[in-house]
Amino acid sequence: MKLLVVGCGSIGKRHIGNFKSLGVEDIAGVDTREDRRKEVEARFGLKKTFSILEDALSQKYDAAILCSPTALHIKQGVQLAERGVHLMIEKPLADSLEGAEQLLKIVNQKKLTALMAYPFRFDPSVEKLKALFESGVIGKPLFVRGEFSEYLPDWHPWEDYRMFYMAKKAQGGGSILDQSHILDLAEHLFGDVKSVSCINDRLSSLEVETDDFAEMLIRFNSGVVGSIHTDMLGRAHQKHMEIKGEEGNLFWDFYAYEVKAYIAAQKKWEVYPFKNDKNTMYLNESRHFLESIKTGAEVRAPLKEGVRTMKTLMAAIEASTKQKVSVVA
Repeated sequence: MKLLVVGCGSIGKRHIGNFKSLGVEDIAGVDTREDRRKEVEARFGLKKTFSILEDALSQKYDAAILCSPTALHIKQGVQLAERGVHLMIEKPLADSLEGAEQLLKIVNQKKLTALMAYPFRFDPSVEKLKALFESGVIGKPLFVRGEFSEYLPDWHPWEDYRMFYMAKKAQGGGSILDQSHILDLAEHLFGDVKSVSCINDRLSSLEVETDDFAEMLIRFNSGVVGSIHTDMLGRAHQKHMEIKGEEGNLFWDFYAYEVKAYIAAQKKWEVYPFKNDKNTMYLNESRHFLESIKTGAEVRAPLKEGVRTMKTLMAAIEASTKQKVSVVA
């Protein structure tokens, strides 16, 4: 396996470390910053690093991990897919739908593995939530409420948040795009979205060019109604989801490391605790990517679902801009 990691920031370094632990030794890196290139060379023993992707493409690779700014994902994905390289693409897929269908077409034509890196799908607590939901323990689902709220300056305390891509509109930063994990989880459980209304804005005094707040009201094709909230201004960090059904409730709390099920017939909560190990989901995701390449099996978070989430996000942004309810195509 010859692997290329495009973008050697915090998530790129995490992936390099995880793939190394899984036995992938031949890894090259791409980053525009010399300090990051030197760091991964020294820390992980990377023998080849490049300042731009075009220079890296003089070599051949089996797979690539796209950890670059969101706005570059599709362009770089097309460049690599055209060369027959399997892809793992950091969320979200892009900052617009331009080129998304082209990338999907190339991936399908060349029969490539293309995984959207929505790592929460691989977290043991989310897997438990999904298993409970699919078991029918709460009966017919009616409503879902999900929230991702984290104060941006806390994300990378070692650097100026104003220089972080999340603060840069041109790089595809912002709350509604980057914190789309929670929307992805809702679609993972409830399927396609029928319509969405949204307020997407910058509310805080943070010095960013991007939105820092999004509130989406969603109706799924299944009839389930969803309230999806993201922000990068909340001081007490929260990542949770509640599902209300006719016979009970499910509640997932990432920071409490637990899933709870309220069984109405018994009038009690059942609590399922989990180990506090954030890297587990990333390691599971990387292992799944390698296994999917080896077996040819469809990945758990396929590119087509990344495109689906992008369609919902773009419809939500349009709904906020035009102050209307948008129908998702």
